[in-house]
Amino acid sequence: MITMKERTKYRIMQDLSCGKNRIKFKLCRFIYTTQDKMIMFESYHGKRYADSVRAIYEYMVNDDYYRDYIFIWAFVEPEDYKFLADNPHTILVKKGSFDYFKYYSAARFWINNVSIPDFLIPSKDQIYIETWHGTPLKKLGCDIENDEDPRQSRERMHKRYKIKGKRITYLITPSDYFMEKMKSAFAIPDKDSHKFFECGYPRNDQLFHYTDEQILDIKKSFGITEEQKVILYTPTWRDNDFNPKEGFQYNKNVDLKAIADYLPDNYVMLFRAHHQIGTKQIIKDHAKIIDVTYVDNINDLFIISDLMITDYSSTMFDYSILKRPMIFHMYDLEEYMNNIRGFYFDISELPGPITRTEKELSDAIINEIEHFNYDNNSAYKAFCEKFNSNDNGFASKTLADNIINIPPHKKHPLELLVLTSKKMFNRAKIVSSIINYNLEGILSKHGLLVNNNTRRLIAMKDIHKGERCFLIGNGPSLSPDDLNMLKDEYTFGTNMVYKIFDRTSWRPSYHCVSDNIYARKLRDELYNNVKSPLFTVEETYRKMTKRTLDTTYVHTIPSERYKVKGNLYSYCMVKATVLSLAFEFAFHMGFKEIYLLGVDCTNPHAANGHFSENYTTRDIALTDISRIKERMNKENVTTEQIGAHIIDRSLEVYQLIKEYADKHGIKVYNATRGGNLEIFPRVKLEDVLANKTEEQERRK
Repeated sequence: MITMKERTKYRIMQDLSCGKNRIKFKLCRFIYTTQDKMIMFESYHGKRYADSVRAIYEYMVNDDYYRDYIFIWAFVEPEDYKFLADNPHTILVKKGSFDYFKYYSAARFWINNVSIPDFLIPSKDQIYIETWHGTPLKKLGCDIENDEDPRQSRERMHKRYKIKGKRITYLITPSDYFMEKMKSAFAIPDKDSHKFFECGYPRNDQLFHYTDEQILDIKKSFGITEEQKVILYTPTWRDNDFNPKEGFQYNKNVDLKAIADYLPDNYVMLFRAHHQIGTKQIIKDHAKIIDVTYVDNINDLFIISDLMITDYSSTMFDYSILKRPMIFHMYDLEEYMNNIRGFYFDISELPGPITRTEKELSDAIINEIEHFNYDNNSAYKAFCEKFNSNDNGFASKTLADNIINIPPHKKHPLELLVLTSKKMFNRAKIVSSIINYNLEGILSKHGLLVNNNTRRLIAMKDIHKGERCFLIGNGPSLSPDDLNMLKDEYTFGTNMVYKIFDRTSWRPSYHCVSDNIYARKLRDELYNNVKSPLFTVEETYRKMTKRTLDTTYVHTIPSERYKVKGNLYSYCMVKATVLSLAFEFAFHMGFKEIYLLGVDCTNPHAANGHFSENYTTRDIALTDISRIKERMNKENVTTEQIGAHIIDRSLEVYQLIKEYADKHGIKVYNATRGGNLEIFPRVKLEDVLANKTEEQERRK
């Protein structure tokens, strides 16, 4: 126990920290506007990737409806969860950092499982979804009558819980019992019963949908054999075991070694400390005990366990879904019930034996393993009906579907002013870039402002004057046989055309990549497969952390008003298709005959949209679709609508390219076999190759 003086000092330090963080949050809230398609996730104070917060996130990232949402995860140690950033829509932030406050200020939805910090105050535009981390046996918040919490007085705790209850928009509930107790704990009046969302716990969905194969795989990851009996021990924390410097401590009144030694040789015990205890090493080396406190997803531990031991932890309610035996080891029952927390219901309702000593516990383990029968256990059935009535394995879907149906927030005047200011700033930035790039282009053209990149652009000017080339698309009509016929021609490959290299001896003379997503996600693939001179745009070039020395970039300006520049010294515009970049380089290099091959102008996101089924990754496809939906300003669109949008934009670009080519005496033909592109005259590839010019014959 800490003294009153230590408690006061702790409270003052907490208040100072809260005040400082509240100022940071309010400043960010003033600067950043609410983003309707941004969701903030935080679990166990940023210490874990776990619980219902994880389940909701994992459902959303696999749901097409959320392809254009941005997901933010807050962690104390974000570097431990870098794998989440592989999803292009997921951003990791460090708890307490500037980005932490920025994204909490901007995110429309907050999803948390232990209640948000006091300094975070959601605005009227924001929706705070509290999943909570467990059905309570022990009393919570305003229902706690004892004054044993060393961090704060009972009155202060009650006040904080009332404030937390007011901030919650929705609190998901697995049962009527849970709703009743949480109303009381957070002092939520009956008139606010709409705050409770009756969908069950998303984290428990997995307990309805696991397989025997998954059980074997998880056991194997812990070095547990198929034949071994697995005992899971999940003790909770004690309010009075607190050290101001180290936080809550594990009460070592239970001799785990003695219990393990008593059990048969084919038994293994998993020990998982409560999240308040943290991941400090509690278990020393023992052949039968494995410390699994570090495991984020407790469901993995549930489904491989033949029996669970707990005391007052809410894990009892989740584990009961599996209808497996439980033992309640309550060595300090009277003290906990009378002096620390107290209970919401009579412990006679618990669906398993209560033990006090290691010997009682060990005997109970063996007895329950050998004789437990759920079908004949009326107490267990009543327990499940009372505490898990809303759990059905589809809580994540139910919650996510209802988030989708929440309409966008109404922008207030200040927010509209900020958005207008941003648009004006972006427009000014574009104008400034145009002026700057044009001036730079004039100077570069005359050799007055050059670097290695501009030297390459200067050297390329008209090096193929009067010659012909082939621009290679990645449509379904592209074939190795056609490409093999082009080995003696100048060709431009694009994007991931290297995925056909294993079927052809053809290699492009030049290669074009414009999308920065490819540069980030396919960095190694591009570096290892593209051996031709690579052409790209500046933004993509900067994101190519691995690139060859023979990579040339051009400035570009994002704009929906596309036009052909024909002047790579200043800037060019790339829109709808990477071929718009390939055309610019072909014009710059002086080609006078340009043929298209594999340019089907079909829906790349439909079946057979490319020459190969594994042309692109799912992440890249989803990112592209998200951008298209944002550009279309529509949330729910079909694959056909997305395809029509892509084709319409591409045809618009090709029409403008044709007008530029006609004006400058450049012949453009379409040698693609089939497809939808009819803007350029159609020719047969065999006929084109049969009519070689004298220059081409000489070059051959």
